[in-house]
Amino acid sequence: MKIFVVVVVAIFAWPLLGYAQSGPEWIWNPELSYSKDTSDRMTLGAKLSVFHSFEDFTEKRALEYIEQQFTGAYTLTPRWKIGGGYYYRLSNPLLDGYEYEHRLLQQAGYISYFGDRRLSHRFRLEQRIRSSSYQNRFRYRVGFDFPLQGEQLDPGERYLIIKNEIMTAFNGSEADAENRASLGIGWLLGGGQKFEVNAQHRTQDIFSGNGVGHLLLLNTTFYISR
Repeated sequence: MKIFVVVVVAIFAWPLLGYAQSGPEWIWNPELSYSKDTSDRMTLGAKLSVFHSFEDFTEKRALEYIEQQFTGAYTLTPRWKIGGGYYYRLSNPLLDGYEYEHRLLQQAGYISYFGDRRLSHRFRLEQRIRSSSYQNRFRYRVGFDFPLQGEQLDPGERYLIIKNEIMTAFNGSEADAENRASLGIGWLLGGGQKFEVNAQHRTQDIFSGNGVGHLLLLNTTFYISR
């Protein structure tokens, strides 16, 4: 429990120090995720994701993004997976002059252990082809979850989720970085379904030279696995 408290404080306290520089933006991010095992080693997935600003909630500009995601993952060993995918994003879809983004990704996942707790690591490369520019991005995420009741997770029980992701984006003329820390709770519903609620803090524009920005995001995701 002491280690858990230290981890939570370290993840969330440091980014909050920058609030004096710039007020945070507030976002609700509902998602619907579907995955299917096509073999013992191969899994295909699809996700629909929406970014909706809490500012001017009823205005057209409040709907910032609609994103469709298609991914595949192959299990190499009990600890390693590799995969790839394609995203398509529409920015400000309800306004005239909306923007788009095509995104290709390659990633690897790895499982390690801290005591008896399982840690999940994800390494990802992205090529972002946007209506305004092209950008490469590298992302590394570490996270773990564990049941709040007992050692095994049974249908109907809750589990805690802790994640942190760092990323850097660059093209031929500029580079930037971002940190995403999240804390959440999930419910295993049974029948290959689960529901998660996560609060995420994003520290943005770390190297932009225009001042660090902050975003607070409430993520709600419903998962269906077959």
